[in-house]
Amino acid sequence: MPSSPLGSLVIVKLFRLWAAAREAGENPLPHMQSASARLFPAPELAIACASLFELVEGQLGRRLVPECCCSPALSRDEHALLGVLRHAPEAGQPLAGAAVPHGLPGAIRGAAFAIRRALGASFDDGAEGPEAPAVCPFERVPQPVLAAV
Repeated sequence: MPSSPLGSLVIVKLFRLWAAAREAGENPLPHMQSASARLFPAPELAIACASLFELVEGQLGRRLVPECCCSPALSRDEHALLGVLRHAPEAGQPLAGAAVPHGLPGAIRGAAFAIRRALGASFDDGAEGPEAPAVCPFERVPQPVLAAV
């Protein structure tokens, strides 16, 4: 993984735990709570992360794809999730900007805000990272168009 602040590394770890537990048919929250409690005392972190992951999947209409659990690289979706956290507007700011020109649904913004609050200063906006994407970084699944009969 790129040299990132602790918060970004924890988000990726929690996402990979969430995806693996879900793939195994298990409840991901106990695994996520156990991993996050070691570094962050905020119990809402794992819950907010699970909410964000589910909400983003619902918005995209497809499953998010993690990189291999022990890989130092990030998948496209992991990069995009970190971008959501980095660029999601906080309360009181405009709903769209250069990084997210299409805006974000309120529930996704709320989950991102809860994660950033739980991480505190460990999720560094000033960290060196990719610039704001010109287009949505998530790959979307085409949704069928329903015609009225």
